[in-house]
Amino acid sequence: MKRDSLGFLIKLAAEAWRSFKEGNSIEKAISQNNYATGKERAAIQSIVFFSMRKKALIDWVVKKLVSRAPTEPTRSVLEISIGLLNNPKENAYTVVNQAVQLVKETPTTKNSANFINAILRRFLREKEQLLQEAGSDEVVKYNAPRWWINRYKAVFGKESEKIFFLQKRQPPMVLRVNRRKGSPAEIQEEFLRQRINAQCIGLDGLILEKPLPVDQVPGFLEGWISVQDAGSQLAARFLDVKDGMSVLDACAAPGGKTAHILELAEANVLALEVDPKRAIRIQENLDRLGFQASIKVADAGKPEQWWDGQPFDRILLDAPCTASGIVRRHPDIPWLRRPEDIEALAKTQQYLLMKLWPLLARGGKMLYSVCSVFDEEGPRQIQRFMKTSVGVKLMPLGGSGETLLRLRPSQEERDGASWPGTHDGFFYALIEKF
Repeated sequence: MKRDSLGFLIKLAAEAWRSFKEGNSIEKAISQNNYATGKERAAIQSIVFFSMRKKALIDWVVKKLVSRAPTEPTRSVLEISIGLLNNPKENAYTVVNQAVQLVKETPTTKNSANFINAILRRFLREKEQLLQEAGSDEVVKYNAPRWWINRYKAVFGKESEKIFFLQKRQPPMVLRVNRRKGSPAEIQEEFLRQRINAQCIGLDGLILEKPLPVDQVPGFLEGWISVQDAGSQLAARFLDVKDGMSVLDACAAPGGKTAHILELAEANVLALEVDPKRAIRIQENLDRLGFQASIKVADAGKPEQWWDGQPFDRILLDAPCTASGIVRRHPDIPWLRRPEDIEALAKTQQYLLMKLWPLLARGGKMLYSVCSVFDEEGPRQIQRFMKTSVGVKLMPLGGSGETLLRLRPSQEERDGASWPGTHDGFFYALIEKF
């Protein structure tokens, strides 16, 4: 197929979809298409993410219409195509035609062309009835496994439906302004001169009216701005770093919070990352912004291998978690997680807290952060730590006086509120050693 055809993009998207079903994240699955150009990769991501936000519906339709399971390559093309047929921006005739043509031209699927054609055309004929019937299933309605839905309901109650629907929409593009280069208001004014509409959000952010490819955002390559959710931008502010302080960013990749700390203070930062490839991303981000930090490929839970014995004034522990608060940006998360992951990750978080606490200087502060909404990873984690540790004091966050801050995924206006109204889901707790 021609590289500029929809069929070629369906081919690449189906390969990424198949990789996801093998247990890989969508980000990793798409990155495996090394021969795809940047423009193609963006198009593939758009197709796969749209389909992922319809995954439960796609599964339901395939189960309803397919009596005999096809081979996996054929099934992935079918599923991606059904996803596209639910996108009002796509021409249904073109999708069917290109999917059938793709299957015909692929040696491993060429015998399935009639099957693909029949199923896709039947879906179009019965689409209205099928969607109405599928909508009565909560798994389809909320696009998440049953256990995940029950977990959300336990946390958010009546608010859970609103959050599920929010997570099925494309997230806004939020930028963090490098305070060393200018203020959000100044960057906003520059954007307007270039006919890009943006609104200030939080203390350091801008939210674009329309998302843009990152390399097309004015000032990105020059280090004026970075892409970072408004809720995530709170971390560096909460940590309250002053000039000259020694700071540990314990789980630092991809480096957004590390860079934000350095934008706000001239500190001595040690950034740790256990994954060598992700550690490279920290360096790339710092290079683009013009900052320096000590970056080590090391396990934060084994300080005997990297710590020089000098206590830190500040420690940021952005701990590994279920990422249950950032589903809107990563819609594959509910489908990659398992119920037992929550307990396993909570144990890892507890271990990291206990290992890093002795490294904090007296009078120093540690910020515990997770992009999760589950109690085990948030409030319960800190409550357990407070009971089992000495010299621990919970500190208020921002001007609200809250000490255990759980932000639910949100997109709304909040004039004069303590937190920005648009953000992913996070939990924060600031702990001082006395």
